[in-house]
Amino acid sequence: MVRRAIYCALVSTTSFAFGQTGSPTAAEQAAALKAIREYALSYTRNLPNYTCIQTTKQTSARLDPFTGKPSWGADVIEEQLAFLNNKEIRNVSRIDGRAAAPDGPDQLMGTYSRGEFANLLDTIFEPATGAGVRWDRLATLNRRRVYVFAFRVPQSRGYTLTESKRSIQVPFEGFVYADYETKAVVRIDMKCVNIPADSEYIGADLTLDYRPAPVAGQEFILPAHYLLHFQMVKGFVTNDAEYTAYRRFSADVTVKFESDAK
Repeated sequence: MVRRAIYCALVSTTSFAFGQTGSPTAAEQAAALKAIREYALSYTRNLPNYTCIQTTKQTSARLDPFTGKPSWGADVIEEQLAFLNNKEIRNVSRIDGRAAAPDGPDQLMGTYSRGEFANLLDTIFEPATGAGVRWDRLATLNRRRVYVFAFRVPQSRGYTLTESKRSIQVPFEGFVYADYETKAVVRIDMKCVNIPADSEYIGADLTLDYRPAPVAGQEFILPAHYLLHFQMVKGFVTNDAEYTAYRRFSADVTVKFESDAK
């Protein structure tokens, strides 16, 4: 999946009244979905250039091919993340408290699955994707009322799973949670489905949460936490990440885009 940020700015839209039954009418559901779709598709262009710190607790277990016993691993990976002109730039800065080398294997320790930040919202809500999006329910999340819409993305625009000898693209489905008042997306829950039986993967699921964060005196809705879990035939990998220290991108910071790397 394309590597660019999937971050959003807070927008204000008119709230919709509930029907007399306590649940939104079909017309109200359609109006809410329209507002959420507009929000999602205008997501990145409303953002300033900024930087933040991503701290990931990465836990893994691999089965020994001879004994069948698991080999456990755990690392804390700190990455400097910059969002500049709708592009995402990452650099691993520390691993388990020690400074990471600017080049070489240390940089490969970064959170390798980045597609979810590149285009999840676009993929779900872009009409050309052909995703099915339907009303599910009203709920409460972090003490705020939210709309919940279920979605299913077809294989043609599915999630990419990278195996040792190939990459496969599979459908995924889940739920989008959007604030009742602002229509800002505050959570995405997704899981991969219809994974081929001969795949190295058994399952893959993700929860991504957004919360208000100040950037140069202005508040935006930005990623706050995500939990990504891969279950494989020979083990698992879990990434549990927090985002902190958001600030406006400074012009005197030198960065290099991945696409520019030689």
